[in-house]
Amino acid sequence: MVEQSRNDARTDFVTAGQVDEGLKLCARHGVHPALLFMEQVGVPRRVALRVLCSPEHFRQRDRRRQPRPLR
Repeated sequence: MVEQSRNDARTDFVTAGQVDEGLKLCARHGVHPALLFMEQVGVPRRVALRVLCSPEHFRQRDRRRQPRPLR
């Protein structure tokens, strides 16, 4: 698995959108409905579990449309 830097923009827009919707669902209805939703729309289970069980790693803002920072 390729490890992403915390500064990397998302590259899989479809999955990113589905995860965002799952996180919104999680905030309104809890983890279980969000996990079920993510699995139904095709988010890999390990990805869904990682984001739902690790809120400290949630992206704080949407960076998908911004270029990666220069190093």
